[in-house]
Amino acid sequence: MLLEKTFPVDVLPSIIRNAIYEIERNTQAPLSLIAASALGAISLACQNSVDVCRLNALRSPVSLCLVTLAESGERKSTVDNLLMKPLYQLEEQLVEKYSQELADWRNDVAIFNVERNGIESKLKSDVREGKDSTATNARLKTFLKTYPKKPVKYKFILNDATPAAIKDYLCGDWRSIGIMSDEAGTIFNGYALNELPFINKMWDGATFSVVRKNTPEQLIKEARLTLSLMIQPDIFNKYLERKGDTAKGIGFFARCLICKPSSKQGFRQITNPVESTEHLPVFHQRLLDIVNDGITRNGKAERLCLRFSPEAEKRWIDFYNQVEMSMGMPGYLCDFKDYASKMAENTARVAALLHCFSNDVGNISLITVNSAIEIITWYMDAHIRLFSKPQALVVPEVDELYN
Repeated sequence: MLLEKTFPVDVLPSIIRNAIYEIERNTQAPLSLIAASALGAISLACQNSVDVCRLNALRSPVSLCLVTLAESGERKSTVDNLLMKPLYQLEEQLVEKYSQELADWRNDVAIFNVERNGIESKLKSDVREGKDSTATNARLKTFLKTYPKKPVKYKFILNDATPAAIKDYLCGDWRSIGIMSDEAGTIFNGYALNELPFINKMWDGATFSVVRKNTPEQLIKEARLTLSLMIQPDIFNKYLERKGDTAKGIGFFARCLICKPSSKQGFRQITNPVESTEHLPVFHQRLLDIVNDGITRNGKAERLCLRFSPEAEKRWIDFYNQVEMSMGMPGYLCDFKDYASKMAENTARVAALLHCFSNDVGNISLITVNSAIEIITWYMDAHIRLFSKPQALVVPEVDELYN
């Protein structure tokens, strides 16, 4: 049995590391649960602003799919609310703003229709009376181009939704959302994950055609989707019994960063009733800065493509090759080829997220890539613990990826 390793929080940039440790001290929730929730929030914030590029031509989203298994009482909701608080608040503010803008837009449309009807009446009169309608025709064509632009509905977070609803959001003017839940049983038992090939396509950043009866074809292009789901183990196990083979077979689990943190229930003692609150506001402000930047850039500028420095790219290639060799017989990843095949890409995504969130300049550094490798290797350990067969797995073999 592969022993659980401590989540490598110390390799994270200080702005993330300090917030995670602060929440751990204040909530005594499992460290890896907090880290997973933080990565989900960071992925949601950054995915509309940056992509990651490696080997020149390979460009991909930075979006992550995170699944965290934790029993009731592990303070999942507390952690999620602490980390996601500013995004929930911002979304509420934007909903109120959208409601007012929508009312104003409807008024503008009503005025537009009145003015259009007047020009059309003049055009009909010109035609009926045999007058030259060239000027009126030109006036109408020019006027029709001034149709009021409908306001953008900025929706970041879906706690549960049907695949059709998700597609509708991603077909709109704002194409960056997260399916986020601290009690994801309703998602795994509901409709949101009924179309896993679609979820996979969104993880890939691919174009997806939506065709429905009586409506024109719509294309989902350049959309971004984060999944950050916390679920109780018994509910997840029932999902595995029902749909696990399908989820594994089509590559959904391969794309996911899945972990099952060790419970801290029974060991949580209050030693200092004074809570530290200095680091989380800094984390919150950075989340807001990035999201607001994404809103400002929306529809006006392409996402910034983050690239590796030469040293970082060499390290990433070495890691890719090491994982590839481990997939062959009798390598320790030979039973997990599907998951291993996505490890290098998930490493690139995590590296880009760390670079973006810490507000680093220039290319992604070697230090950042090494940090991402440690995080993805930790998730590899967690994946093997969850999905391996009963036979023992030699720990030193897995440790090679850390070196």
